[in-house]
Amino acid sequence: MGRNYQQLISSMIIGMIIGCLFMTVSFTMAESRPLQSFVKSLLPTPTLPTNTSLPSPSPSGTASPTFTPTPTFLTTPTPLSSPTGTATPTVIEAMILSGDFLFSGMLTPDQQINLYTASLEFVAKTNDEARRMSEAITQLRFSDPSTICGPLSVAIYQSAGLLDPGISPRRFFLLNPDLDQDRQILSIAFPRDTYTDTRYRVKINKFNWLENPLVPGDFVYLYAGRQGNFEHMLVVTRVDYQGRAYSVTNYNTEAGFLIDEVMLYDVLDPAAGIFAQWTLKEEQLLGSTGFAGFEVWRRKAPIP
Repeated sequence: MGRNYQQLISSMIIGMIIGCLFMTVSFTMAESRPLQSFVKSLLPTPTLPTNTSLPSPSPSGTASPTFTPTPTFLTTPTPLSSPTGTATPTVIEAMILSGDFLFSGMLTPDQQINLYTASLEFVAKTNDEARRMSEAITQLRFSDPSTICGPLSVAIYQSAGLLDPGISPRRFFLLNPDLDQDRQILSIAFPRDTYTDTRYRVKINKFNWLENPLVPGDFVYLYAGRQGNFEHMLVVTRVDYQGRAYSVTNYNTEAGFLIDEVMLYDVLDPAAGIFAQWTLKEEQLLGSTGFAGFEVWRRKAPIP
């Protein structure tokens, strides 16, 4: 019995020693964890927000308003003005209603509209533009706008579908009806079976345009005469309700030769129009012509 008691006491002492060692090891392991992980394990798991598109805070800490810039290529462009030399049916209708476009002569209304709109394709409002247009018409380098009147007139006719496209505009370069070979060219372009050919020997600023007006489609040759210094060709491209005739042609200015629409004459004002300018002594430096009258080739009937 004494021996058994002695074994019981030994067992109790060994158990106490093992328990102390276990507690020491457990405490040491707990102290060895990082403090941040230990604290985090004690906090509740945070709930993430469902909206992840919140605006970023500004440097001052105040949330900036959301702003989505519009890409440059999506912006509406500024409307461009219609180019010089472009006419739409709406423009023609407005001109007819305002009296700026009056149908007259043998060409059909459609042909007259085509002639006018075609003529605007050749407008060149500066000397450089007129030079480039001259080169385009003649297909020749260094073609000069001062001598383009004949080829320009033919090109306008052809663009409007009123003249055989096989006729080269270059054949009308410096054309002179007093020369037999040039008269032959005119007879091919404007044959007598479809065109009248009338020569007027009255100075253009003295002619009675009210009684015998020009009409759209007329091909006109101006004779310089002794007082003139150049001869000229043009096609009448439109007439207005006041009987004023117009042409897109080349003419001299202080800035050089241009190609643009000009009023030829005004039946109510003899001093208005380029015909009056070309017969003024004070304007001779810019060119004088028409002192020996003019010649007109005109359609006898509408072109089918």
